[in-house]
Amino acid sequence: MNIEYIEMGKLSPAQTEALNHLRAIVYPPNVLAMLPGSTFSWASPQWSIFVWNEKELVARVGLVVRDIVANGVTKRIGGIGGVMTHPNKQGQGLASRAMGAAAERFAKDLNVSYALLFCRPQLVEFYKRLGWKPFTGEVFVQQPQGRLEFSANGAMMLDVKEEAPLQGVLDLNGLPW
Repeated sequence: MNIEYIEMGKLSPAQTEALNHLRAIVYPPNVLAMLPGSTFSWASPQWSIFVWNEKELVARVGLVVRDIVANGVTKRIGGIGGVMTHPNKQGQGLASRAMGAAAERFAKDLNVSYALLFCRPQLVEFYKRLGWKPFTGEVFVQQPQGRLEFSANGAMMLDVKEEAPLQGVLDLNGLPW
């Protein structure tokens, strides 16, 4: 297995093709249509962690960095989105390794205070095992129709350079990721 950190704007044609192939396998249209957040507009990741098994992309984690307002204070935070593992490779620790690499990048290269992700209820325990904690406050995002509270998926926080808030109000100053 090889783990690669890459800026999304610098993907090669082969990397783009591999990502599109993985996305089509993990999120075919019938699955995508059933996800709780399918009616939302989403931010595109700025970076990705790719996990390769030789020339096959088997897992991916998308990363976003943005200034948000957390309980009235502006903070630079990291966001995780677009986590995918090939269905035939699940249960092998690939997503855990990719998430660990993402946390490392947030701390060392991207200089964020803490990180946030959104997940479906069945994934909460997985993320808890990786050190993420549920956020029980309100999260506001931008959508084409304006600012609104995001509740399609639960929010989880990860301490990076400081302790992440677990309650209160977060305004993501943009689309969810």
